[in-house]
Amino acid sequence: MRFIGSKKSLLKEIESILPTYIKGQTFCDIFSGTACVARYFKQKYKIISNDLLYFSYVLQKAYLCNNERPAFMGLELNPLEFLNNNMKNLNSAFFYENYSPNKHSERMFFTNENALKIDFIRQTIEEWYIQNNINQDEYFYLLACLIESVPFISNTTGTYGAYLKNWDKRALKTLRLNPLELTTTNISKHFIFNKDARELIKEISGDILYLDPPYNSRQYGANYHILETIARYDSPQIKGKVGTREYAELKSKFCNSKKALSELEYIVKEANFEHIILSYNDEGIMNVLEIENLLRQYAKFESYKIKKIPYKRYKRTSGYAKKHINELLFYIEKR
Repeated sequence: MRFIGSKKSLLKEIESILPTYIKGQTFCDIFSGTACVARYFKQKYKIISNDLLYFSYVLQKAYLCNNERPAFMGLELNPLEFLNNNMKNLNSAFFYENYSPNKHSERMFFTNENALKIDFIRQTIEEWYIQNNINQDEYFYLLACLIESVPFISNTTGTYGAYLKNWDKRALKTLRLNPLELTTTNISKHFIFNKDARELIKEISGDILYLDPPYNSRQYGANYHILETIARYDSPQIKGKVGTREYAELKSKFCNSKKALSELEYIVKEANFEHIILSYNDEGIMNVLEIENLLRQYAKFESYKIKKIPYKRYKRTSGYAKKHINELLFYIEKR
């Protein structure tokens, strides 16, 4: 999935910053996003994962609670094949009526066919769950399959704060669900939350706390409102050119340059964890020196470390200009 700040390419680097002597059993990913970090460390640790966005919670439930594809014993069919190959008349079609261009809407997030398909799949999954044809693990697995498939047929540049004025080739493809790539583990139970990190940090404890807060002023609730509505499927009141749902309760203080540092300090101060890792980058709204000074206040003597991982980005200004950015990994053993 295309996701702002995804750490998929940095998993080995995150692992390498942990000192070899750490024997911890619990790893907490408190800003989980696409859950790729939690999934990776699922093989080694009992995971505590969390995100304020519900669609992220769905992904966490699917990837952490399932070690293999569910059996779907309550269905006399292959659910992915059925959902991919069937369609039916719908009494209501929220995505068709609001996010594809027709008599109801001018928005071009999806073709009419794909918008109707989203509605059909989402309604069918809900019906199966309500009728007890699928259990909770199977429910979240199928929802995650849908959420993972949508970016591949979305008429956007990657987020949902805007749609393209002309159809991208990707958006003209037919929506299809694919099986999830699951990670197997012998650890039987993980803990998954859908809460504000500020609240959750006071309720949990463990060995390793991984922090990956937002870097910039773009609120995830606005940028991923489409995925949030697919996950909830609650027919929300929407507004504006792109049909954004209300997201005031999903706003992060880490997206506010005046509040981000104090929010980080609160979480670090309240954390009942021995080891803390923070992912950030040198273009973030928090100053790197301020982050260092903050972390040193809570670090055991000489435990503070920072690792810079350079990578290239192409940013359109006049043409394409090569831009070098450092991803930063901070580590402390908390005193």
